[in-house]
Amino acid sequence: MTKTLFGRTSLIITSTLLIFLLATISIVGYFIVLPVGKRNAEDLTSLILLSAQTYVELPPETRQDFIDELSKSHQLYWGDGNEPLAQHTHLGPHFRLMEESLSSRLGSNIDIVPETKNPDRYWIDIKLAEQAIRIGFDRQRIDVMLPYVAFYLVAILSIMAVLSSLLLVRKITKPVQSLSQAAGIIGAGGVPEPLLEEGPKELAETAKAFNKMSTDVQNLLENRTVLLGGISHDLRTPLTRMKMALEMLPNSVDTELSTELSEAVDTMALIIQEYMQLIQGFEDENIESVNIKTLITNIVSEIKPNKTQLVHLLGDSDYQLDTYAAALHRVLFNLIENAISYGNKAPVSIAWEQRNSVLEITISDQGFGIPQAQQKKIFRPFYRLETSRNRASGGSGLGLAIVDQIITQRGWKLCLSSTKSSGTSITLSI
Repeated sequence: MTKTLFGRTSLIITSTLLIFLLATISIVGYFIVLPVGKRNAEDLTSLILLSAQTYVELPPETRQDFIDELSKSHQLYWGDGNEPLAQHTHLGPHFRLMEESLSSRLGSNIDIVPETKNPDRYWIDIKLAEQAIRIGFDRQRIDVMLPYVAFYLVAILSIMAVLSSLLLVRKITKPVQSLSQAAGIIGAGGVPEPLLEEGPKELAETAKAFNKMSTDVQNLLENRTVLLGGISHDLRTPLTRMKMALEMLPNSVDTELSTELSEAVDTMALIIQEYMQLIQGFEDENIESVNIKTLITNIVSEIKPNKTQLVHLLGDSDYQLDTYAAALHRVLFNLIENAISYGNKAPVSIAWEQRNSVLEITISDQGFGIPQAQQKKIFRPFYRLETSRNRASGGSGLGLAIVDQIITQRGWKLCLSSTKSSGTSITLSI
């Protein structure tokens, strides 16, 4: 998630807000909650000690009235020493502050202990003027004095800050995400839906410019296809006439020259056919069920390698795949033809297997390999490792360009591995 713009922006804003709120909580706790808590503990401690001292100094006949008044007005209770008490445990911070204050004033260790029958009531044993006094109070007597509202408020603000930052970032990054997806569709040769030209001015103008660019690109591609289609049609007619004229030449014409001219005409016709395949693709193709072994066997038969050329097929002979049959045929034809043509006449292996719902077809030869610097360039139109432009030795330079366009359109993947010592291996993932 952090690799996306939404994830990174959300992480930065949320982290900043949480750090700010954590600092706020620390400041509020140190400068407000802690001093107020200490003051409350001191006040209750002073009231308890004052009540104990007053009780000791009062005549016995007035002490009961004093105890009743403390219970009624100050929620302090006088114990008779028989209350069942639990063992001393570590209590909350406000109790600890009271214990420290009482111990400091009386000069001895004072514990605040809860009652076993009434866990909400706590008792303190004090010894004054040789008299043991037990005074109790309820939890709410001290809890209500602590400003927990500040903590609750900060917690609510933290949740609101995080949620609002996520909503804000989502609102900002969603158009950018749509723009990225549309750009990917254009890169794959598709036509994306127009982006919504709304929202902040900058994003609306960007969407508008992108929609215009997308339309211009599609118009350019359509015009290119129409133009090249017309040129192809116009060129095929004179090439056909030239082919017929060559076949009608008298026998007195040099046979070698006639054959060379005929092969040149055939080469030009094939280049035109391949280039039209490159620009047209397989947009209207339907999905069909294909037996992989049968498809590869037929392709090898079409290529017609030399009788001494060995082609090993490795894979499940019954493997069926629902895919774009014509596109797959064209891709495998070009890849297998290259492996046989440039494989140094050594055996070629074609293996296929399924891994995690992905079919992988690997075509390996034992040729001279492709230099690392040229492994990406070979997929460019008309790029050839062999620079003489001789079709017999180097082809037209369109085969791998067609492969690259088809796998981009179909969302397939191609992985190339090539070294001088082991040849070239290409894996097609569908």
